[in-house]
Amino acid sequence: MITKSNLAKAVKFVNNCKFIFSFKKNIFQKNIFFVLFFLVTNFLSAQTQNVDSYLTSLENSGQSSTLNHLNHLLYDLQSAVYANSGEIKIYDSQPTALFTDINSINSLNNSVSLKTDIEIATIKIEKSSDFNQSIDLNSFSGFEKLKYIFIISEIETNPSVFNNLIKNNTSKYILLYKISIGQ
Repeated sequence: MITKSNLAKAVKFVNNCKFIFSFKKNIFQKNIFFVLFFLVTNFLSAQTQNVDSYLTSLENSGQSSTLNHLNHLLYDLQSAVYANSGEIKIYDSQPTALFTDINSINSLNNSVSLKTDIEIATIKIEKSSDFNQSIDLNSFSGFEKLKYIFIISEIETNPSVFNNLIKNNTSKYILLYKISIGQ
């Protein structure tokens, strides 16, 4: 709903933008504007990242402890919860990983009881019809330690499709994907 205060803020923003772009010597301000615009638009939308690229960026930035921990969560054997097609299987009393399919996401908050220690949720996409579903990040609100959401597609697809799956992004999670056909 547009209120007078929101409208006044929008008018002020437009006037400030006109001011910034009215002077030829305001190149510095123009660059700041574009950087801020870029950052705001990137943080407002869900941005999934290729898992291998993300791991490489962690390595290149010297974040070895984060890199090692994420590699452990991704590739080592974990105590886990498996929630698929309404069936819940729990392995260990303090699971750190959740494995689910896209059709089970909406029921996770109610169906998974041991969620306080889960740090990574892996969502498997097995059929092309799964891309008609959405991943509502509000479904993970009860997972206190959850930091990573990892989407694995067994269907060839365009990486931008993963961004379209995400609903209600709060930038609370690091969204990763991998296209894994026949592995």
